[in-house]
Amino acid sequence: MFKNVLFVILLRPKMMKSVSGIIITILVLLAPFLSLVTINASSGIYYIYTNSPQYSILPGSIYVGPMPQNYTIEIAVLLNFTNYNILEQITNLISNHKMGYLTPNQFRNLFYPSESYKQALIHYLESYGLTFTGDYGLILTFNGTVGQVEKAFHTYINVYYYPNSNIYWFGQLGIADVGPFYYYANNVTPSLPYSVGQYVLGIVGIDSLDPHVYPVIKASWTVAMQKAQGGGIISPVLVTPSAIAQYFGFNKLYQAGYLGQGTSIAIEGVPECYVNASDIYAFWKEFAIVPRTGGLNVIYLGNYITSPWPSGENELDAEWSGIFAPAANIYVVFSDGYVGGPAMVGYLLNYYYEYYYMVNYIDPNVISISVTVPESYMAAYYPAMLWMIHNIMIQAVDEGISVVAASGDWGYESDYKPPNYMIDIYNTIWYPESDPYVTSVGGIFVNASSTGQIVGITGWDYSTGGTSVVFPAQNFELTSLIPDTPTYARTYPDIAFVAAGGYNIPEFGFGLPLIFQGQLYLWYGTSGAAPMTAAMVALTGLRLGDLNTILYHISYSGLIETPQGYVNGLPAWIPITSGFNGMLAHYGWNYVTGPGTYNAYNMVYDLRLYYFNA
Repeated sequence: MFKNVLFVILLRPKMMKSVSGIIITILVLLAPFLSLVTINASSGIYYIYTNSPQYSILPGSIYVGPMPQNYTIEIAVLLNFTNYNILEQITNLISNHKMGYLTPNQFRNLFYPSESYKQALIHYLESYGLTFTGDYGLILTFNGTVGQVEKAFHTYINVYYYPNSNIYWFGQLGIADVGPFYYYANNVTPSLPYSVGQYVLGIVGIDSLDPHVYPVIKASWTVAMQKAQGGGIISPVLVTPSAIAQYFGFNKLYQAGYLGQGTSIAIEGVPECYVNASDIYAFWKEFAIVPRTGGLNVIYLGNYITSPWPSGENELDAEWSGIFAPAANIYVVFSDGYVGGPAMVGYLLNYYYEYYYMVNYIDPNVISISVTVPESYMAAYYPAMLWMIHNIMIQAVDEGISVVAASGDWGYESDYKPPNYMIDIYNTIWYPESDPYVTSVGGIFVNASSTGQIVGITGWDYSTGGTSVVFPAQNFELTSLIPDTPTYARTYPDIAFVAAGGYNIPEFGFGLPLIFQGQLYLWYGTSGAAPMTAAMVALTGLRLGDLNTILYHISYSGLIETPQGYVNGLPAWIPITSGFNGMLAHYGWNYVTGPGTYNAYNMVYDLRLYYFNA
């Protein structure tokens, strides 16, 4: 049952190191591969448990009858990585900064299913009459009749009626006012012969639950913004990028020549949407701190755009990341019905594919995410997609890509929402923020003077924090130098930055500028904290990879624990001791700001110091 496997990997050298390459030989005893879905290799059957009825049939649903056998449906087969035991060992070394990074091509060659395997799977499904419609790397799409799908996957697909208004997860309210509705779902766990099923992570489209909740999730991807007009929640002065840069030490970085030269920031787009590049360029010109020299690249995959207006969310991301990292190249990636065409929109396939494209074809220094999904929904009803995205986060870390994501704008566990930005999602934190390889960025509120200068900071009362229902406590949490870091499960946020602010306004007021559709708007949200933090990471000029293993080993005093021992850095953290998002902010780790916010100059200094001692 066991065999020896010798891997010889020529790794990407870390930037600015004097070595030209690192050759690491890993001799391991490889046990039979056991994927995230369950197999029964002894019987030759592979069960796809991520599509078990417990995930596809809502509790309380009423059986209506079988789906018509001749009804045509579109499906997507999601593929897992191979050699997962080896991958976990390598990722553990790389994430702890004890091994060099892989290139995208190296990663694919080591851990992606082979073309021969994919062809065998395609031929198997075609033998049941399914039509192969597309290869999207780790996603294969098909169409066929219900009868053909049932026979190919040894399952049955029925029609159900969900009579309730709300959807629940883990015994709590999850999504409000989304039902009742009819949908179809399989009532038997799908299976395949082991030889063609061994790397199948899940099947999308074998049930139609996801398109019913997709509009609610997509509604959370709209940035909270207001035209710059008078009113009790509108700051009479702007909190400009220049004011933020001055207060938080960015200017000192610029003066020292740290502008993000040679780095790139990739931004997750709202699927089926677009941006007006003219807005982004206008913002950069109007609010420039130092002249911008980096480029802007907007990538559109597909052409199925459902939104009648641009994504204000992504214009905000590009505007604020580019202004704080003036020499970095900014990429915004949109998958607009690209994967499987319009029929597959609503299943998060295009959302996933944007990540896939970034790690395989852009290979940026940093990915900035402000477009996310409820973790509890993914865990309760869509685990296959959760693990598909988790795999991409593993690939990102192994390539030396840092990933930052906005923690959310709805308070503790999404249950303490601002009165002017309500969404119908409750009792959850957000994903991929909760992923161990992602740095979740919470929010702070900046109090401005009547002249627009920052005079004080507090924890933002609507910054989302909470506890994962998927991931256990991570090693960086168990060994954290930050006081009060929880050790019972993966928790977030991991860092915090500006999410709202102004002069003489409430915390759900508006004072931060955005140019949208050629006009000045104001905004609030951790959606801005994430791209600003991505910019700070880009200013290091390095590929830092897994940020959490660094951040949690930088103490408040500036003492840093590196793989080579302790070194003395600068006091980069600014602990936040006030604010209430349903939980109180306090000295040490808290659910509002995590370890706290940061002085950008000191944090860049410490991140670079850690890197060169790893």
